[in-house]
Amino acid sequence: MKNIISKKQKHLLWQDEFGSDFLLLKYAEVYKYSESTLRLFVWSKKYVFQLQKLGLVLNEIETDDSFTILEVKTENLPQIIALGSFKRRPSIKGKWVKSKEEILAHKILPYRPKELNNENQ
Repeated sequence: MKNIISKKQKHLLWQDEFGSDFLLLKYAEVYKYSESTLRLFVWSKKYVFQLQKLGLVLNEIETDDSFTILEVKTENLPQIIALGSFKRRPSIKGKWVKSKEEILAHKILPYRPKELNNENQ
């Protein structure tokens, strides 16, 4: 993900406990699924409908959990970010990030690849 976003969007970049990087938006987690496809875990139905209305959705997977999985083309990333980006990174100790950790079932850590690699060695 770090290779397909601009420097202005670096504050949207996070990683999980395994070092996988993803974007965290107000309505979804976005990660690179393949060279041409992104996968979004969307926890707001309102945004699912907006993305469908814009014609960005390639595939939609309903889950029993509280989110929907969408696949979109990588070239549509600017539109996806424009729908719900943060002006600055949310607090890692805040309630919002903790609630998203519960929904997504993984830790949300600030993007720091060097620190994560040192911990795993």
